Amino acid sequence: MNIAVSKWGNSIGIRIPLVISETLGFKAGDKVSYELKDGGMFIKKEQTTAQMFEQFYGKPFSEITSADIGNANEIAWGDDVGGEIF
Repeated sequence: MNIAVSKWGNSIGIRIPLVISETLGFKAGDKVSYELKDGGMFIKKEQTTAQMFEQFYGKPFSEITSADIGNANEIAWGDDVGGEIF
Protein backbone atom coordinates (compact mmCIF):
# COMPACT_ATOMS: atom_id res chain seq x y z
CA MET A 1 0.00 0.00 0.00
CA ASN A 2 1.32 3.45 -0.89
CA ILE A 3 0.57 6.59 1.12
CA ALA A 4 1.24 10.07 -0.26
CA VAL A 5 3.29 12.63 1.64
CA SER A 6 1.46 15.97 1.80
CA LYS A 7 2.46 19.52 2.73
CA TRP A 8 0.89 20.75 5.99
CA GLY A 9 1.86 24.35 6.74
CA ASN A 10 5.65 24.49 7.05
CA SER A 11 5.85 20.71 7.54
CA ILE A 12 5.02 17.56 5.64
CA GLY A 13 2.95 14.66 6.88
CA ILE A 14 1.29 11.41 6.01
CA ARG A 15 -2.26 10.26 6.64
CA ILE A 16 -2.66 6.89 8.26
CA PRO A 17 -5.52 4.98 6.61
CA LEU A 18 -8.43 4.11 8.93
CA VAL A 19 -7.90 0.35 8.68
CA ILE A 20 -4.28 0.74 9.82
CA SER A 21 -5.10 3.16 12.64
CA GLU A 22 -7.86 0.85 13.91
CA THR A 23 -5.55 -2.17 13.74
CA LEU A 24 -2.82 -0.35 15.69
CA GLY A 25 -5.22 1.35 18.09
CA PHE A 26 -4.17 4.87 17.02
CA LYS A 27 -6.59 7.71 17.77
CA ALA A 28 -6.38 11.44 17.08
CA GLY A 29 -4.33 13.07 19.83
CA ASP A 30 -2.33 9.93 20.71
CA LYS A 31 1.36 10.44 21.36
CA VAL A 32 3.76 8.36 19.28
CA SER A 33 7.49 7.81 19.21
CA TYR A 34 9.53 7.06 16.14
CA GLU A 35 12.80 5.40 15.28
CA LEU A 36 14.77 5.83 12.08
CA LYS A 37 16.18 2.50 11.00
CA ASP A 38 17.46 0.96 7.77
CA GLY A 39 16.26 3.87 5.64
CA GLY A 40 12.75 3.77 7.11
CA MET A 41 10.76 5.12 10.02
CA PHE A 42 9.15 2.94 12.70
CA ILE A 43 6.22 4.62 14.51
CA LYS A 44 5.02 3.28 17.85
CA LYS A 45 2.11 4.42 20.04
CA GLU A 46 3.28 5.59 23.44
CA GLN A 47 1.75 3.91 26.49
CA THR A 48 1.25 5.20 29.99
CA THR A 49 2.49 3.13 32.92
CA ALA A 50 -1.14 2.28 33.73
CA GLN A 51 -1.72 1.02 30.17
CA MET A 52 1.41 -1.17 30.38
CA PHE A 53 0.16 -2.69 33.65
CA GLU A 54 -3.30 -3.26 32.13
CA GLN A 55 -1.78 -4.99 29.12
CA PHE A 56 0.46 -7.17 31.27
CA TYR A 57 -2.17 -8.18 33.86
CA GLY A 58 -5.14 -8.27 31.45
CA LYS A 59 -7.46 -6.11 33.54
CA PRO A 60 -8.11 -2.43 34.29
CA PHE A 61 -5.39 -0.69 36.28
CA SER A 62 -7.85 0.15 39.07
CA GLU A 63 -8.47 -3.59 39.60
CA ILE A 64 -4.79 -4.61 39.89
CA THR A 65 -3.97 -5.50 43.49
CA SER A 66 -0.80 -6.31 45.39
CA ALA A 67 -1.86 -9.98 45.14
CA ASP A 68 -1.57 -9.68 41.35
CA ILE A 69 1.89 -8.17 41.58
CA GLY A 70 3.13 -10.55 44.27
CA ASN A 71 6.30 -9.83 46.19
CA ALA A 72 7.02 -6.10 45.96
CA ASN A 73 10.70 -6.93 45.50
CA GLU A 74 9.87 -8.32 42.05
CA ILE A 75 9.44 -4.79 40.71
CA ALA A 76 12.47 -2.70 41.62
CA TRP A 77 11.69 0.79 40.32
CA GLY A 78 14.65 2.49 41.97
CA ASP A 79 14.53 5.99 43.41
CA ASP A 80 11.89 8.47 42.22
CA VAL A 81 13.40 10.82 39.67
CA GLY A 82 10.43 12.79 38.39
CA GLY A 83 6.73 13.26 38.88
CA GLU A 84 5.81 9.60 39.31
CA ILE A 85 2.46 9.04 40.97
CA PHE A 86 1.32 5.59 42.08
